[in-house]
This record gives sequence, C-alpha cells and structure tokens, in this order.
Amino acid sequence: MNHDKTGLTLSAEQIESFDRDGFLVLERFLDRELVERLAGRFDPLFSGEFDTGIYPDEWYWRTGMSLSDVTRHMGNVWKSDRTIAGVVLSAEIARIVATLAGWSGARMGQDTLWMKPPKGKEIAFHQDATYVSYLDPPLSMTCWLTLDDTRADGGTIEYVRGSHRWPLVERPGDFHAPERWYRYAMEEAASALGITDLDIVAIEVPAGSAVIHHGYLWHGSGPNRRSDTIRRSLGVHLLPDNARFQPTGASYIFGRYKRVGDTMMDENFFPILWTAEGYRSPFLADYCPDALTRPLVTRA
Repeated sequence: MNHDKTGLTLSAEQIESFDRDGFLVLERFLDRELVERLAGRFDPLFSGEFDTGIYPDEWYWRTGMSLSDVTRHMGNVWKSDRTIAGVVLSAEIARIVATLAGWSGARMGQDTLWMKPPKGKEIAFHQDATYVSYLDPPLSMTCWLTLDDTRADGGTIEYVRGSHRWPLVERPGDFHAPERWYRYAMEEAASALGITDLDIVAIEVPAGSAVIHHGYLWHGSGPNRRSDTIRRSLGVHLLPDNARFQPTGASYIFGRYKRVGDTMMDENFFPILWTAEGYRSPFLADYCPDALTRPLVTRA
C-alpha cells in the first residue's frame, strides 16, 4: 500500500483482488484519534442528540423502547452530525471507491451507522444494489469502516467471495434479526444458480480498517456471541456521479427526494464527492471543510 500527498495509491494487485473477490480490505485506514472521535458519537446519536438539529433518514433502535439485543442502525447521519459527515463525505474515500468501480466519479447514496451490542442479533445476507434498483444505472459500492476490532464470534461482516458475479435479486427479504437462518436468502440464490461450494469470509480486522465491497456482493453478519464485545462501524454507500432516478418508482426513503417529472438527483441530498475532473458539490466546502483536509488515511 502506497501513500503520497494526495492519499492512498491502490496497487495493481489490490485492484485485481477486488475484481476477483468483490471486496478489498485496507487495514488501519483511519487514524486512531479519528476512530475514537467517531465511536464517541454513537451514544449521543442513539440518544437523539443531533448537532445539526436534523434527524437521520433512518433510526432503528430507541433508548427505553427497543430490545437490548437488536443491532442498532441509522441512515444518512451525515445530515445530523458534522463529525460523521467529515468522514463519510470524504473525497478520499470516494476517489478510492470510484477507482475500484471504474467510475468517473462518485456521489453519496447513503451512509449507515451500525452498533451491534454484546449478544446482538444477526443482519440477513443481502446485496446492497437491490436497494438502488430504482436508479439509472442501478449500481452501488460500499466502504465499511470498522470502529472496533472485529471478530468472527463478535458478529463481524461476512462476504461470499466472488458472489458479485451473481445476478441481482429483485426484492430484499428480512433484514434486522431475520426469523429464518440469516444466510437463507443467499443460499437460496446460490442454489438457483447451482452453486454449492460457497467461500464465506468473516472479516477480522483492527479498528480503523476499511473494507470496500461491490454492490452485488452477498454479505451479512451473524450474531455477536460475546458478552464483552461491541461492534461499531460506518457504511459509506456510494453511487456513480452520473446516477439519476428512473422515471417511475423509488424507495420509501429516497422517493421523498425525487422531483416531480424530473430524474435528476439533487446534490443537496446526494452530493458529488469526487470526480476525475476535480468537481465536488460546492456546499460541502462550508458544510464539512475538514473532509477535504483531514488526514483520514494513516501515513506510512
């Protein structure tokens, strides 16, 4: 892994590995001090403390209302918290993701904040691109950032190596704490393709690592079997910079941002984070100026 003044330079071997497996692990991607500050935002956020005064688009788990063993989840926290925004709106992350995807640029689709408590329940296997089928093109990439050391028995993310070459399922199934075996939908898709030899990889990496995966790659996470381990992480779900809505249809969240009679994706809600030509949505310079200058990547 090489670093220069502009950030991380991916090697030919890393790009080849991503193309083959559908994911790429970059250990210790974030500086330790930044990891600690990000992790420190979780409890205030799940207690409803939003420093911008704006609620996230998704808020799954409420203090005093939700079961203690449910995996906690928020979506589009960049609108609610400037510390989170300073990372998930990073031009550096967008550049690396776009490079692996072969895109000319990348824009924000959604961020996700995850907290799997001790003995926390599963997240069902799924393909992220299923949730953007209403876009043109229906493509996505995810950068998963670990804020705690991850362990196989601690509910870490699991990937089916090479499954980004499988067809995209049309409809997602159960997600949080599924009633059936959390790998059921993936195994059903594999069976339909006649695939029986599954290479499932549990990602065990130190805090501050980044794992980038293709939108078609099947992934999920098992239960946290430990009583002394919390798994906190951030997901950065990016789209091609030229993505647009399809003329009809949209998700229950993103449909609220679709203009009547217009397929354009408004940069106020889906900001462009990086392009090869050097463009970045102008409002970001004021909203999260640190995202341009903060040293996200640990320097060699």
